[in-house]
Amino acid sequence: MRGRLETFAFLPVAGEKLFTVTHRPEQRRGRSGVLMLHAFAEEKLWTQRASTQLARALAAAGLPVLRLDHRGHGDSDREQQAMTLPTLREDAAAAAAAFRAAEGVEELHLFGFRLGATLALDQASVLGAASLALVGPAAEGGDFLMKALRSSLTTQLGIYGEVRQDREALLAQMRETGLINLDGYQLSAQLWDELATLKAEAASFAGPGLVLALTRREDAPADAEARAVFARLEAHPASRLATLVYPQLWGEQKRFAAGDAALFDPLVAWFGGGWRGEGAA
Repeated sequence: MRGRLETFAFLPVAGEKLFTVTHRPEQRRGRSGVLMLHAFAEEKLWTQRASTQLARALAAAGLPVLRLDHRGHGDSDREQQAMTLPTLREDAAAAAAAFRAAEGVEELHLFGFRLGATLALDQASVLGAASLALVGPAAEGGDFLMKALRSSLTTQLGIYGEVRQDREALLAQMRETGLINLDGYQLSAQLWDELATLKAEAASFAGPGLVLALTRREDAPADAEARAVFARLEAHPASRLATLVYPQLWGEQKRFAAGDAALFDPLVAWFGGGWRGEGAA
């Protein structure tokens, strides 16, 4: 634990408890701090270890970090099916306010994996963020959800040897019951419809931001979603779109990737000053 101090707490939000982890450095640099917004549903589990390791790397570099479990996830209150987009936004706002007050954060930065990255972009202006770093962001919530449904089809093939309910049937069932199973998470039709409105192009934050796309080979370009998200940020002179040959942390992996310096160093450099245009992030 040398070089870091980690504390766990439950933050009261609208009569419920929001689980948080604060990573404090032994030697702090300035009054900056990083709020991390996690990936959604099953992807949160896949990226959990990397999120923790990144928070520790940032703390070791002198930056306090706050991680949270959105209500409906992890150790926070609320059932999965009771999650809504307003509660996800409310969680981020409550965490940011508490982080600023408890740690004296004057310069708030946001980090996000996947749909957490999309939410970070969505809320950056509201939260008064100084910068963003987004890894594998989803450009549109609706497209993200439709792609996530593919795993249900794969599961059916594995269990039954055939697809018994295609996406159209699953969506029709959602309209009838008000619920849909996404990677084992029971989500409401309300949340589905709300997330479908979440689009990077509608965000009011215009940078600076780092968008990091994970690729399989050196010569591979950033994916279309990363490029679409970067389009919202590229007008700022310090914004950057970067690629990194690295396993996609948020899905099935032959070898589990928990994150290492290759992934963390560009993010630490960004929050350490790259967002101001100070060297390469």
